[in-house]
Amino acid sequence: MKLKEIKLAENSKILIVEDDSDQRRLLVKIVKEAFGCEILEAEDGLEALKIMLQDNQVPHLILLDLMMPCLTGVEFLTIVRGRPEFDEIPIVVCTALAETKEIRGKIGNQIQGYLVKPINRAKLLEKILDALHPITVRVDYQ
Repeated sequence: MKLKEIKLAENSKILIVEDDSDQRRLLVKIVKEAFGCEILEAEDGLEALKIMLQDNQVPHLILLDLMMPCLTGVEFLTIVRGRPEFDEIPIVVCTALAETKEIRGKIGNQIQGYLVKPINRAKLLEKILDALHPITVRVDYQ
């Protein structure tokens, strides 16, 4: 069976936090084509926090790079997980860093998925679906 369409709950939002504009555009394209949901974009952790705190845009899922200027992905993760209003948001890391014991020690079990760039579309969608399972309402197959 081939995945045809995935429908998420109405008003679903995914925040993509990625400093590389080409990578961010690619992630936006993949997510929009697959889910058709609202996409919020930030080029670093500081901008992502502004979106969530000042703009009051709370996403249903965050795709997070780890290596970014201003506020790294690890620093962003620490702040988000320390706030009760954000601590349940699923986070999938998309980074160039291989998952090592050192990185796992920094992020612990605070994330729902870990992908190493270059991003594989199928694996990305699988991680997103696993993380968003509670708000997925329909999957159609051809």
